[in-house]
Amino acid sequence: MFTNSDEAVINKKLPKELLLRIFSFLDVVTLCRCAQVSRSWNVLALDGSNWQRIDLFDFQRDIEGRVVENISKRCGGFLRKLSLRGCLGVGDSALRTFSQNCRNIELLSLNGCTKITDRSAQHLLV
Repeated sequence: MFTNSDEAVINKKLPKELLLRIFSFLDVVTLCRCAQVSRSWNVLALDGSNWQRIDLFDFQRDIEGRVVENISKRCGGFLRKLSLRGCLGVGDSALRTFSQNCRNIELLSLNGCTKITDRSAQHLLV
């Protein structure tokens, strides 16, 4: 997928800090697309600081528990706000992993998440 000559002119002209700041304004889908452009963009796009606020409402039907688990493992220390409203495929197991990895969470929306039980709430409160 990547080549040895993936260093684009933009990567050479702009400092990584500035590129990271630009990436911070992108939504989830765009970040994922940018991660596929080159090795350097992959590192920038998947930097945890870009994943402080995630709203998965637009993808609610496609989100499964493993997606939430992967997000929590990759971004746990950075993640502050996560909206899972309407994500019908997310259950207790994913929330257990989430609660272990995302200690800095300030806002978590679970509206319409029908597979989540009181057991998940207990894990989140610990």
